[in-house]
Amino acid sequence: MTKALTFMSGLLDRQEAESRLIAWVMDVIADMLSAPQGGGAEAATLRASAPWGIKHGRAPSVSFHLVTHGLCWLRIPGMEPIRLGTGDLALLPNSAGHALASDRQGALLLVDGVLRKRTDGAGSEIDIAGEGPRTRAICAGYRARHPLPAPLRAMMPPALHLSAQQLSARRDLADALRMLSDATTTHLPGSAIIVDRLVDVVAVHMLRSWLPADLAATWPTLHRDLAVATAVTALHQELGRPWTLDELAEKAGLSRATLTRRFNGTLGESPLRYLRRRRMELAARRLRETDDSLARIAQHVGYRSEFAFSRAFSQTIGMAPGRYRMDSRQQHGRGRSDPPSHSGVT
Repeated sequence: MTKALTFMSGLLDRQEAESRLIAWVMDVIADMLSAPQGGGAEAATLRASAPWGIKHGRAPSVSFHLVTHGLCWLRIPGMEPIRLGTGDLALLPNSAGHALASDRQGALLLVDGVLRKRTDGAGSEIDIAGEGPRTRAICAGYRARHPLPAPLRAMMPPALHLSAQQLSARRDLADALRMLSDATTTHLPGSAIIVDRLVDVVAVHMLRSWLPADLAATWPTLHRDLAVATAVTALHQELGRPWTLDELAEKAGLSRATLTRRFNGTLGESPLRYLRRRRMELAARRLRETDDSLARIAQHVGYRSEFAFSRAFSQTIGMAPGRYRMDSRQQHGRGRSDPPSHSGVT
């Protein structure tokens, strides 16, 4: 009986750790998709006739490719090329340098050299003329974002591939892809905003389809480290709380030094640095999506003064919050007037 109780207790602890870990990783993914540097998603429609090939450089973020007609090869250095047929979807969690081409090998052009911006701001177009079979695809990703933490990058495969048959069983993802295809091929008002949101939806669905099956088995460090998972969960639940390292260490049941060492080892940064980044990402989201004053946003993310908040935001994001709000709205063409600044920060 004692052994059975001990086993059940251990099982519940593992299940709790897994649950916290999965929730944390989904939060990290959400943060990555809404991180403020560069801001926004991009999508391009590709129309190419063989022979052709385009090369994407390495970028610290997510990208994906949906083949809507024909076929192509996804070429990633050090890997066997992946054949993508009509209806296939491939996602690169960390946008490793890669190429799309009509053949398994052959010459490549840099994608920046063949992109043509659409006038409605809803993406770009790539047209490559040739005499051979024609391929159409949607290529999407993010201009510049925070990368995933190093342990998460290490555990994920270079590419997640779903065949057309697998996608047919995922109605939620198939619907999002259909809407994205419509948004990138029509020229209607608001297309840029729709593309932004749908790229997020597709990326989250793809990452979520991979996450539950592989997470606990492939990231044993955090899976075992319930203390770090507890600290991360506490920060997420109360981002606006004036946390000290002592309070967080007590919450995790560790000393300050041990928590810092284990936090750094698992997430690649200290607890308080992680907290500030999370706060600034939340603040950036509110600057983009609301008309809240700087004072209200500062209070929401745990700062007592607009000055302290503005300084932290500028150090983290690289520009003052007022300037960030104005630039992000101009970039997305939302046409909303900026709220009056009560801090004089621009």
